Amino acid sequence: MAAPHRGFLLIDKPRGVSSHGVVETVRRVLAPGTRRRGAGRFRCGHAGTLDPLATGLLLILCGPETRLSRFLLGHDKRYRFTLRLGVSTDTLDADGEEVATGGADYCAADVAAALDAFRGESQQVPPVISALKRGGRPMYALARGGGDVPELAGRPVRIHDIGVCGEARRRAARHGEVCDVDLSVHCASGTYIRSLARDIAAALGTVGHVFELRRTAIGPFEVAEALGAARMHDAEALAGALRPAVVALPEMPALAVTAAEAAALRQGIQPETAWLARLPEPPVAWPSGMGEFFRMVDAAGDLVAVGELAHPSDGANGGPVPPRIAAVFPPQPGESERDRGSCD
Repeated sequence: MAAPHRGFLLIDKPRGVSSHGVVETVRRVLAPGTRRRGAGRFRCGHAGTLDPLATGLLLILCGPETRLSRFLLGHDKRYRFTLRLGVSTDTLDADGEEVATGGADYCAADVAAALDAFRGESQQVPPVISALKRGGRPMYALARGGGDVPELAGRPVRIHDIGVCGEARRRAARHGEVCDVDLSVHCASGTYIRSLARDIAAALGTVGHVFELRRTAIGPFEVAEALGAARMHDAEALAGALRPAVVALPEMPALAVTAAEAAALRQGIQPETAWLARLPEPPVAWPSGMGEFFRMVDAAGDLVAVGELAHPSDGANGGPVPPRIAAVFPPQPGESERDRGSCD
């Protein structure tokens, strides 16, 4: 039987398709006939959803590489979007129903002047229609079910940079005039562009929503490198585009481990404090306060594990605290025999 596909993919998601829909397409094409759950399943997921309206970069994880998800989710994101001023919708994007209208007499300079208040850290209230959960149910399910929707509290977000691209465009719409302005934004993980559009419009004294949205980058990965929608159904193209886990987290320094150490890590034996002296540079503090991490890589260049630097307060009696495994990855097909032989 052929070895299962593993690695991660850069996909340019088309408009009108859900992120889950892209995952299911990749699953069906790469592993036809496999199960989603239970014995014989083929693991496949994504590292950061895009709304159906949005296009752009989606990271798809296959096989054991789904364990990369929590690290990739922490990456900064880059977007380009069109802010439509003068109309708001219940979803805060163009897929929703219009709920209010307002002024639309703005130029690019007006919008640019309002953006200063959004750079840096601020509090942002997520959209009601979102995947955030309350009582175990997604907010979008609560809202569409007609039940009581709890009021959402603001959450800290960080906008590294935001700017206007080009001139504003005013045009006639169903309920009057609207004004479209294109913007680019570089933000930390957890920032909702729909909420950002709502808040920029409010700062201008009007209402607005996201008319178009495209994600152009996730951390070091850019949409220009991604497979387009036309190739998502091509098994050969998908298999050839799979990237190994070791290149998913290039910001983390790589600690070279021996075959014996790799085998021990894969058996759940924690790394030793002395290993840290072999790191070419200190572990990297990951976004969102997740911790400090480093990669452990074998002689073949494969990712064996992600290590986490334990906090000194975790140690007993204030003694040195060994690092610990944050995620471990099985060997590539045919590698385990080499590992066992090297341990004799």
